[in-house]
Amino acid sequence: MQTQSNNLIVINGLKKTFKSTIHALSGVDLSIKKGEVVSIIGPSGSGKSTLLRCMNLMEVPTDGHIIFEGKELSIKDKNINQLRQKMGMVFQSFNLFPHLSVLDNITLSPRLVLKMDAEQAKALATDLLIKVGLGDKIDAFPNQLSGGQKQRVAIARALAMKPDVMLFDEPTSALDPEMVGEVLAVMRNLANAGMTMVIVTHEMAFAKEVSDRVVFMAEGVIVEIGKPDLIFVKPKEERTRSFLKRVNVF
Repeated sequence: MQTQSNNLIVINGLKKTFKSTIHALSGVDLSIKKGEVVSIIGPSGSGKSTLLRCMNLMEVPTDGHIIFEGKELSIKDKNINQLRQKMGMVFQSFNLFPHLSVLDNITLSPRLVLKMDAEQAKALATDLLIKVGLGDKIDAFPNQLSGGQKQRVAIARALAMKPDVMLFDEPTSALDPEMVGEVLAVMRNLANAGMTMVIVTHEMAFAKEVSDRVVFMAEGVIVEIGKPDLIFVKPKEERTRSFLKRVNVF
């Protein structure tokens, strides 16, 4: 079993089976260091999103171990919600509350969970909105925003909880092509600022640019893992080469 050492997240022998027959994950080992950006790529149905959702127990593993900041995650742990707070999650869909303003969407959890007062939470939200390029949208409602703007608000909302790692589950897949760049720019800035990030993505050029390591998954297992130049230029495995050819990387 891998040990914690300087790893923020350590995953050992992770398995996830749905309805006793669908093996979404078939024994995954992976470690994430503090400050590292790891992109997970692979065909649809390869287990990428399931792996990400298992990291904070949104999906409860069938078997295996997940160690976060030196503590094994267990759905039975009474402190599990406190540990989850340290893992920001951004989904394909934006999951904003339509009846709340941008400000209230971002400040709701910090006020309820972190017990921030209203002025402190507003100051934090204002700062985060400026960082994601939406300082002028603090009083807007979700139906007044583009898809790219909604996703940037979702990123700001996750950052408002001051997480130690950000998990991104195909954050640009629901966006029109012209809106993808603005979301990737925010993520690029986070990476440059040293945020630990695990990104499930189909944006191969972005993964090559920002990642410290790239994980290629297929059929519920990690087929290959390495630095971007290794994976995208000289992959060792034929399964990796075949996938990259299909997505026009080669």
